[in-house]
Amino acid sequence: MIRFTWMVPILVLLNTQSQAESTQPDNALDLEASVISATRTQTSIASIPGSVQIIEQKQISQQTGAGRRLSDVLGQLIPGISPTTGGMSNLSQSLRGRNVLVLIDGVSQNATRNTYRQLNSISPSSIERIEIISGATSVYGAGASGGIINVITKRHKGDELALHSKIGLTSPDDLDSKGFTYEAFQSVSGREGPFDWYGSANLTQRNDQYDGRGKRIPQDTSQGSNMDTDTYDLQTRLGLALNENQTLSLSLQNYKDSQNTAYTKDPLDTAQAVAVKGLILRDQPYTRNKAVNFNYSDAEFYGQRLQVETYWRQADALFFPARKRGYAGIANTRSVQDVHGVRLAIETELPPYGNGYGNLVWGADYSSELSRQAAEQYRIEGIKYDKTGIIYELGPDLKTQTHGLFAQTAWYLGDWTLRSGIRQEWINSQVADSIAYGEIVQTGNRAVLPGDTLRYSATLYNLSAVYQIDDQQNVFANFSQGFSLPDVQRFLREVTSDFDIQTLNAQAIKVDSYELGWRGSWNKWHTSISVYENRSNVTQFYDAKARVLRLIDQQERVRGIEASIDYAWSAFLNTGGTYAWTKGETRQQRVWLDLPATRVAPAKTTAYVQYETPTYDLRLQAMHLAGYGAAASDNNGRGTTSYTTVDIIGGMSLPVGRLEAGVYNVANATYQTLFTQANASAPSANAQGRTLSMSYSTDW
Repeated sequence: MIRFTWMVPILVLLNTQSQAESTQPDNALDLEASVISATRTQTSIASIPGSVQIIEQKQISQQTGAGRRLSDVLGQLIPGISPTTGGMSNLSQSLRGRNVLVLIDGVSQNATRNTYRQLNSISPSSIERIEIISGATSVYGAGASGGIINVITKRHKGDELALHSKIGLTSPDDLDSKGFTYEAFQSVSGREGPFDWYGSANLTQRNDQYDGRGKRIPQDTSQGSNMDTDTYDLQTRLGLALNENQTLSLSLQNYKDSQNTAYTKDPLDTAQAVAVKGLILRDQPYTRNKAVNFNYSDAEFYGQRLQVETYWRQADALFFPARKRGYAGIANTRSVQDVHGVRLAIETELPPYGNGYGNLVWGADYSSELSRQAAEQYRIEGIKYDKTGIIYELGPDLKTQTHGLFAQTAWYLGDWTLRSGIRQEWINSQVADSIAYGEIVQTGNRAVLPGDTLRYSATLYNLSAVYQIDDQQNVFANFSQGFSLPDVQRFLREVTSDFDIQTLNAQAIKVDSYELGWRGSWNKWHTSISVYENRSNVTQFYDAKARVLRLIDQQERVRGIEASIDYAWSAFLNTGGTYAWTKGETRQQRVWLDLPATRVAPAKTTAYVQYETPTYDLRLQAMHLAGYGAAASDNNGRGTTSYTTVDIIGGMSLPVGRLEAGVYNVANATYQTLFTQANASAPSANAQGRTLSMSYSTDW
């Protein structure tokens, strides 16, 4: 029997009266809102020549029942991003068919060896807001060929002492305790004279998960699942105001997401994905992220604004030993990246020109990354895994140093805002000698793959304009270049010892991006629409059929349209939605072939209706993902089928604290996520069925 009685208090409130003032939809476009991600300095959305979206902390809290991840929020609210994978990985969650640069407080989470765990390196409860800049950009260097997701963490807000507590529970719809997810969050912040601090801890325990038919979902043995995982995210931020212009801050993070399960996919059932109990595996998949950031800012540095940031972080990801690879047998994969660097930006006011004024943001970036990847071989009996003691290098150790110089100008001339800039990047990758894993796979022979040094560079330009039609609307045109680094370590996993690294064709994968858009914000209406196309002459993509990474000289183009609309029917009732359509193609032997769904998302439509007062809110939201067969027709990927999910989420203020609740996948639809359909090993598991979520939070 399905139980919804716990939602009754929220539904009853719809019949009550309220004296609230007129409210604007939470996700409506506010042209006066400021972002820092697009230009590395505080800038209003109205002056940015591109698609910009902001997800505020209120929306994050509303969208994240206990155990949900950042990728769930982005897949629901951002039109250009593929839906969530439903697991540890964000593989296939591209932005406009290209790589997305994930930042936490402005520091890149990307690396040359992409493990696709960037959106699984922070808990949503630790996030204050998220800024999404769609389209290629050169402002931050490598990785942003599709756009930027900048996650801004919570911090001190001015109180002498403030504490925030939150507990949450998510359950399958039959309230079976074996499927419960528990979450607890606690933060404390304060100020003493010029010194302020913020600290938080988020703990999440996920247990069994069930599909729409009530069957336990088996583990994803390729990228990692949500089931039977424990997650903690510890955050600390210390600040010191040296004077009214100069500040210092130190941020620390320790995040771990680890699996400990007795279940796995039944290896004997090749027709359907069935979870079986009895797995014996000592080291199970995990994601670890440690980071230290130190910042200095000076608002009056010889009449300019100065920002200096140094950072260190370590990303460590372990994958399930899932697939036999020739003579190498079955082994897990562990990928570790240590990154440190410094970022410097100076904002200079330019001399006025007539009635116009402008500024220049210029500076330099440096980063050094050491990437290591290894595998431990296993002996398997049924679903019992024992280590053999044999360890492989999955590609050579790679040390990559990157130097970048940039300059970006903005001119404000009446109704016009003009922006232009240039960035020069130099990349030096030292490839260590290693034992060629590809030769072990093919012959069992252990032979040395000689290392070498790879050097390449990129010069990137951007030019754009915004025209303010009136106080409520503007149009923009934008040309910008971005680039990504080739995944050298992953590519060298496949080669034999006689391979010449200098023939690797390693180069910066440069993308030219063009965009035209219009946006408007009135009393009741908030709308935006943009059309874009991006192009490159080099392609690196994962062949889902051959399961091999390829780096080749061939043209690619991705074009699409994105639109959003929000309408306030009354002071309390809002409705709206988004639409995104993308078509990606690669040119092989003078023929344009459609890119696989791991690269470009099928058409995605979202819609919502929200009733909101100062006391309570209720939101009905839906997402529809269209089917995608173009790549399969071109023998360049798998076909995928459409699916639709519907959620009901809401919250209300209590005399003390706030209660939030939700029903996710209300229709209890049985479907497979886009990632599962496009990439996962057969037989493929279904996605999670209907779940019920409730949380309580309070400030004290």
